[in-house]
Amino acid sequence: MSRRELQFSVTEVRNALRCPRVFVLGRIHGRTVTFPIGSSCLGATFHRIVDRFSATVGTPTAGFMQLRPGSPVDVIARGLSLWLLDILVDELTKDATLSTMPGEVDDLAEALRELARYLADSVAGFESRPASALTALVRAGERPISVVLEEQGVTLTGRIDALYVTSDERVHVVEYKLTDEANESLDRAQVSLYRELLRREGLDDAQPTLLRFRPWMTKTVIAPADADSLVSSTLIPLVRQMVGWCESPEAAPPPQRQDICVGCPVARDCVKRYPERLVCRDEPPMAAARPRVNSVGDSVAPQPIRESLPPVRDAAGDSAAETIRVKILDEFRREGINVTAHAAIVGPRLFVIEVLRPRGSVAQLDRAASDVIHRLANEGLSVNYEKSGGRRQFVIARTDPQIVLLAPLLEKKADWLRASPGRFIVGSEPAGGIVTADFADPATPHLLVAGQAGSGKSWLLRAIIASLLHFHGPAAIRFTLMDPKRVTFNIPVFQSAIAAHLDGPVLYGIEDALPCIERLIDEMEERYKIFEKANVTDLTEFEQISASGEGIARRVLVIDEFQDLTVEARTAKRFCAGIQRLGAKARAAGIHVILTTQRPDRQTVPAVIKANLGAKIALRVASSVNSRVIIDQGGAEELLGNGDLLADLGHGLVRAQAAVVNT
Repeated sequence: MSRRELQFSVTEVRNALRCPRVFVLGRIHGRTVTFPIGSSCLGATFHRIVDRFSATVGTPTAGFMQLRPGSPVDVIARGLSLWLLDILVDELTKDATLSTMPGEVDDLAEALRELARYLADSVAGFESRPASALTALVRAGERPISVVLEEQGVTLTGRIDALYVTSDERVHVVEYKLTDEANESLDRAQVSLYRELLRREGLDDAQPTLLRFRPWMTKTVIAPADADSLVSSTLIPLVRQMVGWCESPEAAPPPQRQDICVGCPVARDCVKRYPERLVCRDEPPMAAARPRVNSVGDSVAPQPIRESLPPVRDAAGDSAAETIRVKILDEFRREGINVTAHAAIVGPRLFVIEVLRPRGSVAQLDRAASDVIHRLANEGLSVNYEKSGGRRQFVIARTDPQIVLLAPLLEKKADWLRASPGRFIVGSEPAGGIVTADFADPATPHLLVAGQAGSGKSWLLRAIIASLLHFHGPAAIRFTLMDPKRVTFNIPVFQSAIAAHLDGPVLYGIEDALPCIERLIDEMEERYKIFEKANVTDLTEFEQISASGEGIARRVLVIDEFQDLTVEARTAKRFCAGIQRLGAKARAAGIHVILTTQRPDRQTVPAVIKANLGAKIALRVASSVNSRVIIDQGGAEELLGNGDLLADLGHGLVRAQAAVVNT
C-alpha cells in the first residue's frame, strides 16, 4: 500500500497514542481494536440515545414546544430530561439485555439527566423560545469527518460526538465520555485532533470540550492554544510514525504506560509478534485470567499469555555457596574436626549447608560451630547454626538476594492451581519447593499474616491475590479488599489488573468494613440454605452435583492492617464478632478471610479469632512474643525481612521466600 492510499481513523490514532503495537496489530488484522477495559458497558447505548435526540431537535416533543422564552432553567431541564428518557425507554424495549443491568441503567438515566441540565443552561442563554434555541444550539450529532493530511499522505476519518453553537456564537466540538479520568490524556488528544480536522475543513476556532458522565457530569474545556500545541508536538508526528509502522510493523515500540496491557484484547497476538518479555504484559496479575468463550459459546479454562518460561540458572549463587561450603569445612578442620558437607542448597535468600560427622559425636560439631559462625561473620556473612535431631546445618543469608517472581511459580503449579479456585502460592523454599495452600482444605480455610514494616507483607499479599485469580475468571472467585492505610492496594496497575474480580472499590474505614462483613455473613447463610436444598454440605460438593454447570463463586475478604479497624471499642466488638463468625462457619460456604497485621500481640489477635484462621504466615516481627502469637513458637523475629517468612499451612512449619508480583 502506498502512502497516498493510507487511511487512518481517529480511533486508530488514539490507539497508537495508547500503544503503537495495538495500532499495528489492528492494521494487520484489518480491524480497529476496541478496549473493553476502562470503558462503560452502556457507552454505546448512551451515544445512540443522544444521537437520536440530536436528530430530532427540529421536531421537539409537544411539552417542550410549549415552553416560552425566559422559562426557568429547571423547567427547561425537566423537559429535556423527559425527552431523553423517553428515548431511553424505547431503547429498553428494543434491547432485552438492558433489563438485566438495573444498576447500570439507573446510572445511564442519571447521565442523561445531567446532559439535560447542561443543555438547559446553554438554551437559557438564548433570547428565543427554548425549542428554537435548542435547534440553534445542537448543530450536529455523530458528525462524520474526513480530511487529507497532505504532508503525511494520509486521510484521517472520524465521527465527532456533537457540535454545539452557544448563544455567543462559539462553536464547541464535543466528546461524550462515560469513563473515569484514567483515559483523560487520550480523551484530550482525541477532541484536540477533531478541532484540527474541523480547522482544516474551514471551521476555525472550534472549542474542544469533554463532557464526562460517571454518572454526574464534569466538563473539561481545553484551551485552543493547548489543543493546537498537542496536535503539532505530538499527534501530527505520531501520524507520521504510524505511516512508518505500517511499512515496518516490527519497529513499533511497546507502550510507556504500565497499565495499558491490562485486559488488552490483542495481548496474545502481541506475544507472538513481539516475543521479548514485557513486565506490563506478561507478569501476573497483568496476564490474569478473564472469562473466555470457545467457538461454540462454552466457557473454557482461561490460560496465561505465555505457556512456558525458560528456567533461570543461578550460576552466581552456586559459586558463592560452594565457596562458603569450602570455608566451613576448612574452619572445622582448623578446629581439628573432620567433617563432610552435602552440596549447598541454593535458595533465593539463603544458602543451606548440611555438615556431617563421619565418626564420633556431633557434640564436637556443636561446640566448634560458634567459632565457625564468628569467623564467617567477620567476612560479612549472617549465619545461623540449626540442629534437628542428629542433623546439623548452617543457614547463611545471601549477600545478593534474588527476587522470587510469581510468574514462574504459577507455570510450575499451573495444573494444580487450575483444578480448583481457592488454591494459591506463597513462595519458594530454599531447596526450590513451591509453598502452596488451599482454602478448600478444612485445615486452612482462612489466613492470618503478620509482619512489621519492611517485612514484605504487602508484596506477599498482592502475590497471593494474583495467584488465586490467575487461572480462574470472576465467575469462579471474587474479592473484597480493605486497605485502611491505603498503601497495599493503592497501585493503579494492580487495581486495574484485578478489577474484573473485585466486588467493588477498595474499602478503607470501619464504616465500610462492618456492613461488608454483615453482607458476607448473610450470603454465607443463604448459601447454606441452597446447600441444604441440594443435600450437600459444602461448596465443593455443590459444584460436583450442579446440573447446570453454574457454580457459586468463592469469595475472599482481604483486610490489610486489620488492627486499624479495632481502635474504637464501640466498633471493635462488632468487627471481631463478625470475623469470628466468618472464621468459624464460612469455609464450607466458600467464603474465606485473609487478615494481616503489623502488630501481632494478644490484644490485636485474640484467641477467638486466631483459632479459626488455620493458615498462618509470619514475616519478620519485632519480638519472639509476636512470633509465638502467630506461629506458636519463636523464630520470626530472626527472619531477614523483605519476604523471608515462616508458614504453617497445615503441614508443619516451613521457611520460604515470598513471591513478588512484578508491577
